[in-house]
Amino acid sequence: MDARLGVFCEEKILLAANYGAAAAAYGAAIAELEQTMIRDSREVYAQRRQTVEVTRIMCEAALKELDDHVSGHGC
Repeated sequence: MDARLGVFCEEKILLAANYGAAAAAYGAAIAELEQTMIRDSREVYAQRRQTVEVTRIMCEAALKELDDHVSGHGC
């Protein structure tokens, strides 16, 4: 709840949920990469490493969007 406005900021809640989903996807990609190092080929590892990089970028973008909203909206 935004203490100044006395209401929930729905956009902030949505952005936080998007960030949570992106962070979960990033974590899952890292877990897959760890398993790949144990059991799979270099080619599979390279593919999974690319997936980790893409999900990391998406996670950072989601966090920036949330931070930008909070800064701009003051919620």
